[in-house]
Amino acid sequence: MRTMSKTRLLGFRFLLAVVIAMSMVFIVTPVEACGCGIYIPLDGEASVSEELVLIRWDGQTEDIIVTLGVLGGSSEAAVIFPVPAQADVKLADAEIFDALQELTKPITKKRIALLPVLLAGAPPDSAVTLLSRQKLGPFDVSTLAATDADALSNWLAENGYNLAPEVTAALEPYVQMNWYYVAVRLSPEAGSNELTGELDPLWITFDYDKIIYPMRLSALARDSLTVFMYVLADHRVQKPMSFGYEDVQFADWVEPASLESDSPLAPFITKKMFLTKIVEQIYQPETITNDYIFEFATTDETFHLVNYQYIYDIGGIPFFFLIPAGILLMLFILVIGGIWIIVKLIRKYA
Repeated sequence: MRTMSKTRLLGFRFLLAVVIAMSMVFIVTPVEACGCGIYIPLDGEASVSEELVLIRWDGQTEDIIVTLGVLGGSSEAAVIFPVPAQADVKLADAEIFDALQELTKPITKKRIALLPVLLAGAPPDSAVTLLSRQKLGPFDVSTLAATDADALSNWLAENGYNLAPEVTAALEPYVQMNWYYVAVRLSPEAGSNELTGELDPLWITFDYDKIIYPMRLSALARDSLTVFMYVLADHRVQKPMSFGYEDVQFADWVEPASLESDSPLAPFITKKMFLTKIVEQIYQPETITNDYIFEFATTDETFHLVNYQYIYDIGGIPFFFLIPAGILLMLFILVIGGIWIIVKLIRKYA
């Protein structure tokens, strides 16, 4: 569906909380946290295996496009996304991460090598208010406001989102900050018996004065996380807080003229913007204590990963043979040339 998933290069997680429960018996299943939340299958053994995130911020409005990779099988699933303001939700172009992968791919440069080398390789009066509900493809999406974490958990349980007790506790900081919640029920498309592979990307939009990527719920993850974040803004961004190994893999200006006419990135790159790609590997999710807040870097220095293609031969002849042979040839020419000069001088003065 998208390049990153086809090549299985990378994986995971965005700014959401994914919670999956069991089916009609209201038995709570283990949670699987991702970059912004938690995921739990209503049945089966599905779990989040890949989450890719595009964040766009124009100084006032933030767009988040997130896709989840699911391994295993589940006839239904549910997802909860905490967001700092009331959000609009719709589906994004399924090919958007293909385009991002192509746009940020490493530059290839050639180098001559003598010997082969090993290369290292996102308040109403009632405790819970349903603000909106809509059907988006395979998703049943509800937008909620809540002033009490227990009431929020009760509402979710009554509507088929059964949370483990630790998830309720993890939601408390968001309730205290008067955040909102996008609750998403995932069902396989008609004719499909399992929810596997890649889910359609969600496009969540809300107004906020900062670039933020909720991460607190990821502290509940059982396994290590890898978060792939593409951030479009007026300048290069950096992330002051990190909970693992962070790697900037792309940083450069992009503009509409550089896109193909039918590019899925066209709705987001409507003017010249700076695209920063950050990948963070979190080996100990329990150390996550806060959300990511991005800020502008001190400079708009550009950066591209470079893959070096090493050239070891010419016409099938290795350089480690050609170089000594070339040296011997030069010595031979010098010797012959020297002898010729000496002979010529001898004849001249004989």
